[in-house]
Amino acid sequence: MFNKTLIFICLSAVCLTACSRKLKFDRDKWDDGDGLTFAYRPAMVEDLIASKQLNNLKYQQVIHLLHRPQLSSRDSMVYDVDRQYSKGTLTYTETLVVFLKDSVVTKAEVHEIRLKKK
Repeated sequence: MFNKTLIFICLSAVCLTACSRKLKFDRDKWDDGDGLTFAYRPAMVEDLIASKQLNNLKYQQVIHLLHRPQLSSRDSMVYDVDRQYSKGTLTYTETLVVFLKDSVVTKAEVHEIRLKKK
C-alpha cells in the first residue's frame, strides 16, 4: 500500500513539473502549431522576453525571428501565445505584443485576458 502511494505521489510531482516547464526560445518550435494553437509558445514566451532578444530589432528582423504576426499595425505586432476554451467558449487569451517606433522594437510584453463567464 505504501509503495503504491509513494509511486502515485512521485508520478504526480513529475507530471506537474513537466506541465509547467519553461523552455528556451527556439525559432523553429515557435511556429509549431496549426495556426490557431501553438504547442511551444506558452513555455517559451517568458524566455523570449527575459532574454531581451527582441530589443532594438528592426521590423524585418522580428519577422525573420518570429515569422508573421497574427495582427500588426504601424506601431505593434501581435502574436498569439495561448488560448483556452470552456464548453466551446473562449475563456483565456495570452498574446505577445511587440511595440515599434520607426520600425524598431521599443518593448515587448505579454498580455493576458481572462474572459468572465456569463
